[in-house]
Amino acid sequence: MKTFKTFFLYTLIFLAASCSVGKKSVSQKLTLPQKVESKDFTFFVDHCLPTDLVNSSFNSDVIIKLKNGNAYGNLPFHGKLSVNPQEMTSGPISFDGPVKNFTMAKIPSKGWNLFFNIDSNPYTYQVEMEISLSGKAVIKVSSTKRSTMTYFGDVD
Repeated sequence: MKTFKTFFLYTLIFLAASCSVGKKSVSQKLTLPQKVESKDFTFFVDHCLPTDLVNSSFNSDVIIKLKNGNAYGNLPFHGKLSVNPQEMTSGPISFDGPVKNFTMAKIPSKGWNLFFNIDSNPYTYQVEMEISLSGKAVIKVSSTKRSTMTYFGDVD
């Protein structure tokens, strides 16, 4: 009988501990407004619309991530370059570093508009984000030496 009481007591303690751990992880999940306003979210690209080209679709992890005042981006580039041919670099739009000139405007019925600049060798990019209340987003990435790219997707 003593063994049964001991087993029962340990089982209760284990169940109580596991339930409290589960509750903490659920309550710490941030909502979309909390993520956007704290500038801690990831934008996943579904498709893009480059200038003068047809619509493209993506199934890979093409993202822009904002966290702690830094931005990371790995985006395809299909537009035109407007640089000296010796200075031309092909490849994706990629950056990883601190954001500059960040502004955010909340539009109660629509969502958020975010603007920031980020330096990446050899380009400086201007990023304009329009995030809806449902989590859908349109992002325009511009540079003085590359044509503007527009990306569509979801924020998480």
